[in-house]
Amino acid sequence: MSWSSAFETVSCAADRCRRCGACAPRCEVLQPAGDALTVGALAAAFAEAGNAEGVSGLAHARPDLVFAVRRCCMDGFCTLICPDGIEARPVFAALRELLALAGVTGTDGFTMTQVDREWHIFSAYRAVHGIYYTDLPLLENAREWGADTLFFPGCSLASYAPELTRAVFAWLREQGMEVALSVDCCGSPLRSGGFADRCEAFKHRLAERAVSAGIKRVVLVCPGCRDEWETAEGAEGLELIALPELLAAAGAKPLPEKLRALAGNETPVVTFFDSCHDRDGRFGGPLRRIFDDGACVECAHHGSNAVCCGAAGAVSLVDQGICDRRARRALDEEPRAAGAELVVANCPTCAYTFAAARRADASLGEGAAGPAFCQYLELLFEPGFDWPGVFGRLESMWSGEYGPWLAQELL
Repeated sequence: MSWSSAFETVSCAADRCRRCGACAPRCEVLQPAGDALTVGALAAAFAEAGNAEGVSGLAHARPDLVFAVRRCCMDGFCTLICPDGIEARPVFAALRELLALAGVTGTDGFTMTQVDREWHIFSAYRAVHGIYYTDLPLLENAREWGADTLFFPGCSLASYAPELTRAVFAWLREQGMEVALSVDCCGSPLRSGGFADRCEAFKHRLAERAVSAGIKRVVLVCPGCRDEWETAEGAEGLELIALPELLAAAGAKPLPEKLRALAGNETPVVTFFDSCHDRDGRFGGPLRRIFDDGACVECAHHGSNAVCCGAAGAVSLVDQGICDRRARRALDEEPRAAGAELVVANCPTCAYTFAAARRADASLGEGAAGPAFCQYLELLFEPGFDWPGVFGRLESMWSGEYGPWLAQELL
């Protein structure tokens, strides 16, 4: 996104907003003490700044506005009921872009998630720990294999659960698909960092690579990846398929022994944590059909009313507390209120966030504060995520023989 397009997005939101304040009560970021801070008010402040110098001056005079932009998880929950039809996600992405272009924010905290570079946290993790898929058809040689379907597991699944990734790939083959694998990221971390222009360019290259390789359809594990592919220039002719749709159509059901083991209960009550990128139910709808033989309940926020798990927008870089509260709401408070014993996340990044929250509980000696959790694929295939192992490997990367190299490449 260039300065002109980002500024246009912000100015348009400022002009359309009637300042009714409907968005403010729906998000803690929009309710600082004594200030009627709304999406439109934020947009107006930046629009009035006019240029990079003005944004820099605004940031100096009103650091609270910068803090508000950086604390936004960009899940769009605040503007679901906006009478003016303003969508918070593109507005806050544009606000972050303006801050970056004005030099107010930089790459601090985002050096490890610049996924348009060769080395980032996911590619480095796979390289250090020997996670390769070179024995499988990959996007790079898809045409040679005659593949017309691309399996896109997303960076978390491909990096942190390689055996599960392989199991899903094998299942797609068993369904008769000529499939190739991509271990690329969808580009969303770039958007969180305020690098929307780089995000769009990265997605465009990814879509071009797929089309030139003869790919006709993309099978997606994660709703967030689906969002990025849907808005990628050059991907217009590709069919985007949510993996749960294929699983439900094939009659997939949870493995009883894994369901019992993960929940710690013979007949667990299950609830679903819908990603904030899945308000249309393309993932959550089929998942509910897969689990319709068991006891299922709904949390207060689900489906079109879904909220953030705590990870979106890389908010932990500026306010870990607000991330923890969001994770606690999603993993503990709402599931317990609904009577659930197992939370099934439809996004691997949400599962990572829940694992981190449970790890924090353990470090404080609090034990499991609420229901168990998993990512939906863990209940449908034998392999799963080894979260203690994942966190241990993430930490060991920096203290082992590759530590100096990682520090040079990623810090």
